[in-house]
Amino acid sequence: MHTYKEVIDECLKLKKKDVDVEEIGLSRHRNKILMTSVGKGDKRVLIVCRQHGNEPTSTEAMLEYVREIQNPTTKEHRHVKEKTKLYIIPIANPDGAKIFEHLCRKNKTSLLTSYAARSNRLYRGDINRDHKKRKTTEAQAIYNTVKRIQPHLIIDLHNFYPAYRYFILQKTFHDFCPAFSAHPKIKPEIQKTCYKLCETAINAVRKAGGKPAKINGLWPGMNGRMLAVNEGVLETYYPLYHNVPSLTLEALGGFNLCSRGIERGKKLHKAAVHAILDSLII
Repeated sequence: MHTYKEVIDECLKLKKKDVDVEEIGLSRHRNKILMTSVGKGDKRVLIVCRQHGNEPTSTEAMLEYVREIQNPTTKEHRHVKEKTKLYIIPIANPDGAKIFEHLCRKNKTSLLTSYAARSNRLYRGDINRDHKKRKTTEAQAIYNTVKRIQPHLIIDLHNFYPAYRYFILQKTFHDFCPAFSAHPKIKPEIQKTCYKLCETAINAVRKAGGKPAKINGLWPGMNGRMLAVNEGVLETYYPLYHNVPSLTLEALGGFNLCSRGIERGKKLHKAAVHAILDSLII
């Protein structure tokens, strides 16, 4: 697992290889929020990684993926590079990421203590509930970026706790789940687009050996989805107020795992993102 400093260093290395790298804002504790961009196409896609500091697989997956797109070795990767403009925020929550690093070094990552790294300060607030009010500098940075680059699609990458047995429901264990907002005021054509892209992600994860849940299948009626839609969540705010289709892709990893389980979550995130991008340009 890369530390925050190592992610900054990786971005600087990418910059030397003709990947555009820019600072889009500062965190609450004045850590840089960087964004990389790669590709030559007209389809603009923004990928937001690690709004929650204790969910690291998206950072690992997208650092690897941007290198693959910049120096493509397959027809599919060359196709994505030619037809899309891919913007990636590798760590949207540097403060939370640094808290998680500290917990991992100290081997103090119970489910409860790792939750301290979820937001940009201990046990308080949530960037991914702040996209409407934008009280956090991190949500402001994402908002300003969206307004400037005008993406055709936003993909928000997250992790969920692998031993999560869905409480009373006791459903079959899954390692991946795509989600989009069911807010009734989002335009039907946007929801239809999101649904199709979620299906694309599910099929890709199955081919990669994953066990995906149904769309919106992790928390029916909970956590700002389905029955209790939260307008501050990225996947709701941008489709609702800016007409930008937005997805959340949840994969195994994070929380109290530290480096364990990252490879599987990384593999599933990469498979899903690549399939979605490829589907946009057929």
